[in-house]
Amino acid sequence: MFFIVPLLKAQSDVSGMVQDRTSRKSIDFVDVFNLSNKAQTLTNAKGEFKIKASVNDLLVFSILGYRKDTLLLTSLGPVRRYLEKDVNLLNTVTVTNNQSIKEQYAETFNKANAVLLKPGRGLLFYPSAYFSREGKQARRFKRMLKQDVKENQIDKRFNLKTVTALLPLKQPELDAFLVMYRPTLKFVQKASADDFKFYLIDAYDKFKLLPAEKKILPRLKAEENN
Repeated sequence: MFFIVPLLKAQSDVSGMVQDRTSRKSIDFVDVFNLSNKAQTLTNAKGEFKIKASVNDLLVFSILGYRKDTLLLTSLGPVRRYLEKDVNLLNTVTVTNNQSIKEQYAETFNKANAVLLKPGRGLLFYPSAYFSREGKQARRFKRMLKQDVKENQIDKRFNLKTVTALLPLKQPELDAFLVMYRPTLKFVQKASADDFKFYLIDAYDKFKLLPAEKKILPRLKAEENN
């Protein structure tokens, strides 16, 4: 008993948040797996998670459409991770052939669809396909595939490089600005270079008027492991 107690105290709940590296948007349904103690969880709609862990444990973050990320815990403080999209995977959506997105990812789309038409039986609902982890991730990836082309068009004009080239923003305010003033696809497609420059300057003027607590994203208590 005297040897077990210290080991139990060494393990704690580690919380954190997972976001897209480019857009800084939170990512839900990310699989968080502790390689050391085999604990596993998923991020919620806000990209947040909580998992049992100890110092020196290895956490693996994975979700379809993003590169897998591994973190060595150097403390038990909250963590914030940024995942990069798997460009090699998503680029296949825009290949120049006759396949549609649905044809290229037929298996994923089937997993995402919990309602199927059965000859002679009509439409049938499969709860296991809808509520399972695999089904949820497949539906999320299906949405991401359809949205990715649009988001990439915005990212090409509105990103860390283009914003900081014009505006004197530094972290953590830069992340907040990118999330709060992300333009619409319609504006990006129609805006001239001068229109886009004016948009950034106008957005920055509005941003400067915000109180200090509004100029940063909701923060974790500590981010030593980022």
